[in-house]
Amino acid sequence: MTEFAASMPAAPADAFPTGSAPRPQPLPIRFTGSGGEYFRIWIVNLLLTLVTLGVWSAWAKVRKTRYFWSNTQVAGAAFQYHGNPGAILRGRLLAGAVFLAYSVAGRISVAAGLVAGVVLVLLGPWLFHASMRFKLANTSWRGLRFGFDSTAGRAYAVFAPGMVLGVLFIGALATIQRIAPGEQANPLPFVVAEFALFAFWPWLHARLKAYQHGRAQYGNLAFEFEPSTRAFYGVYGKAFLFTLPFLLLLGIVIGGIGLAARGGNDPGTMTRALVPIMVATYAVLGLSYAVVGAIFTARLQRLVWTRTHAGPVRFATSITARGLMRVWIVNGVLTLLTLGVYWPWAAVAIARYRLECMTLEAGAPLETIAAGRLATEGSATGEGAVDLFGWDIGL
Repeated sequence: MTEFAASMPAAPADAFPTGSAPRPQPLPIRFTGSGGEYFRIWIVNLLLTLVTLGVWSAWAKVRKTRYFWSNTQVAGAAFQYHGNPGAILRGRLLAGAVFLAYSVAGRISVAAGLVAGVVLVLLGPWLFHASMRFKLANTSWRGLRFGFDSTAGRAYAVFAPGMVLGVLFIGALATIQRIAPGEQANPLPFVVAEFALFAFWPWLHARLKAYQHGRAQYGNLAFEFEPSTRAFYGVYGKAFLFTLPFLLLLGIVIGGIGLAARGGNDPGTMTRALVPIMVATYAVLGLSYAVVGAIFTARLQRLVWTRTHAGPVRFATSITARGLMRVWIVNGVLTLLTLGVYWPWAAVAIARYRLECMTLEAGAPLETIAAGRLATEGSATGEGAVDLFGWDIGL
């Protein structure tokens, strides 16, 4: 949600004076939600989802998204969400059927599972394209909806390299699974496919963001994204370097507990050692997620939004890894201590921090920009058609 909450209209070039460049007008994003308000929505959604065996989850998603959008404001005007829960439910039923077929195919035979996996990979670009259209077509600001100017064919062109790597990865995995009992598998194809997938992932991510941000529209205003593959590799590289100490720490902790248990004379000592090993593992993983995840998320948000612009409107963010880490740790601990009850307050706190770090820098007075866009409302609403199935994939 955060990524497109900052989307904002701008006027065409001919709407501005031809003299000296206008001084950018800072437009900070404000989030007015509260944990108490969201708790009431959350608890009702939770209970109704349980009572209806998950059917209410589509309506729960709409109520949640509508609450967060309606409390996200730019220049005093809030965003609105218009998603149809019936369409989302149909999409989820379709998704459930597809994944059920994949699961059943894998149990029938390795070949059937391989075919089903390839089909899922081939469906990916269409699903992403449909999801983006659904998201933006059902989001509006000042009465005018956003849109996603793309086709399924363009989505497949963007995702083609990733699809090839995905199919190779599935094929390598299937090759290992087809080894008969007692035979030794050659892990080389799987290792090569896995290495290729990880090596090219930052490049694929850069292509994805260029497609996602560069095809968004507000009326007849197109957003643009300035891609930098090197910058994406820098974000991933730094996250990887910060991951190494935690992997080392995890190995030391598990190895130390294991050696201590093995040195005892009690046969049940090793079994009892599993509990501290599990606790230590989850503790290290949680800490690494808070540290490395915050570094990665903050750097990625800065990279993506500082390279996105819409005409004379640019985006800035003051998010820091330390600030995000503090919000995550405090709210994560409180959520654990309250056995999940604090989650609505945590969700609001995280959303507020990430959103209020964002600022729009408008190259003209907001009134001029808004007037220029409101004049194109008719064509924009025609562009905003919802996805056929309404499968809203989280991004």
